Amino acid sequence: MLAAWMGRNKSAELIGANMAALAASMTGRLDQNMFERYREIGIVADMEILRPHWLQNTEALRITLDRIQQSFPDYAWIGFADRTGNVRAATRGMLEGQSVEKRNWFADAKGRPFVGDLHEALLLARLLGPRRDGEPFRFVDIAYPVHSRQGELLGVLGAHLSWDWVSDLRSDLLAQQGDTSIEILVLDQNGNVLLGPRFGQSALAAEQVKPLMQSARGFRNDLQTAFDTGSRWLTGYAVTAGHRDYPGLGWIVLARQPQQQALQPVNNLAISILAIGLLFVLIAIALTWRLAGRMSNPLYRIAREAAQIGQGGDAAATTLPLVGGSREIMHLSQTLRSLLRRIGTAQAQLADVQARHMDESRRLTSDLAEWQQRANTDAMTGLLNRRAFLDLAAQQVAFSRRYGGGLCAVVADIDHFKSVNDTHGHATGDTAIKAVAELLKRSARESDLVARFGGEEFVVLLMASDLDATAAYAERVRAALAADALILPDGQTLWLTISLGCAALLTQDKDVQDTIDRADGALYAAKSAGRNRVMLAATADPAPRPTITPSAPEP
Repeated sequence: MLAAWMGRNKSAELIGANMAALAASMTGRLDQNMFERYREIGIVADMEILRPHWLQNTEALRITLDRIQQSFPDYAWIGFADRTGNVRAATRGMLEGQSVEKRNWFADAKGRPFVGDLHEALLLARLLGPRRDGEPFRFVDIAYPVHSRQGELLGVLGAHLSWDWVSDLRSDLLAQQGDTSIEILVLDQNGNVLLGPRFGQSALAAEQVKPLMQSARGFRNDLQTAFDTGSRWLTGYAVTAGHRDYPGLGWIVLARQPQQQALQPVNNLAISILAIGLLFVLIAIALTWRLAGRMSNPLYRIAREAAQIGQGGDAAATTLPLVGGSREIMHLSQTLRSLLRRIGTAQAQLADVQARHMDESRRLTSDLAEWQQRANTDAMTGLLNRRAFLDLAAQQVAFSRRYGGGLCAVVADIDHFKSVNDTHGHATGDTAIKAVAELLKRSARESDLVARFGGEEFVVLLMASDLDATAAYAERVRAALAADALILPDGQTLWLTISLGCAALLTQDKDVQDTIDRADGALYAAKSAGRNRVMLAATADPAPRPTITPSAPEP
């Protein structure tokens, strides 16, 4: 019964964890897709090539918008409205000449990018025609303000993203599960159905929604929707939180499976376990009753004699008598007599072997740790060497790509280091390298990787960091080194500066070396721009972009 109960509970936990993971996968895909669409509209609104066409050449603008829609068929409509709300150009000419001044997406997007929650089509309903399934068209609005080169508001670029892509995402995930009893529902932040049966109806009450929004992800076996009739569900949930600069709409995803169907296999197994267990208990009782009389008395005598030996010390170690009875009992008695004679010698030998083994183990452990430390660190600075850094960096890249969190690389190089060696000698150069290494290590977090790649070149890998935070770290290092002079053993002062290049791990990077190469390119740009500065590698344009320029000339 205990095994059946534990098996049922464990199965419910595993199924719940799977439902929570499925809900989290759906929210991740929702946020990722919405981020891509949000970014695409922002890129189009800011395209330099379109600036001459927003107000003057609407025909060329319409052709461009049509091509964008053909490339991304999830957009049901893309249009540009001037600042008065008049639609100047739109895909397939729909709504051109009409006013959208009172639409939320237009009014809100004049000041900043806008993302609106799901709604039914109004102006576009009659132009798009009826759907094959008879349902009305439903859209998510995305809109960006369009400005001239001088920053003047020209109008708003808006797009209606068809809701069908969410249904396709759900179908793909459910097909991967291979279980038709699993359901995925998408609710808005008020608990109303966006995807699933009874669109628009309230599925969860406010007191049910609040704990889901607070915990963001988890599993509940007591969560029932308003239209569940008697059946109980194992429900995993997750809440969309946005991605990068896309703010997210707080959609709640429920992935659930009926308890009766989910636990039916384990319930059947539990019944089988109980039946088999009962049969074995009956057999064991019968056998035990029969054997007890033959086994208990001789064993009791042996136990009593053994207890006396234990109380009598080493002198009685060979006095255990031979006990009659079954062949097995006699054999046990003889074996114990022999064991008692050998136990003293064996204990002494064992103690000696254990002592030698512990000494050897401690020595080998110490040697191994020392060899590992030497193999992984740079002898001069104590930082990671190139080989150890690349091994650890590869693990961090794999972790970042699986779980997210961002990853950035910084490549640093001491400015005019050759002149330091030529003027002050190699000993001073070594002192400078050690000082820079200590500064880089001290400024980084414990989770970050800091390595010396050779000469005066250093590489830092920042975990769970974006490009702005990485630039701030690089600037702290640059400013700290430039502000304090290095005091040499002979009392002279040496002013050092450093140039740094930063790059973020991109999806297209094959490995961390690609990220380091782009950071190295940014370093080269910093050197070319005058040294003593930080440069960032762009994510789209191959030319690095400056981030922080020193306020004073290089010492």
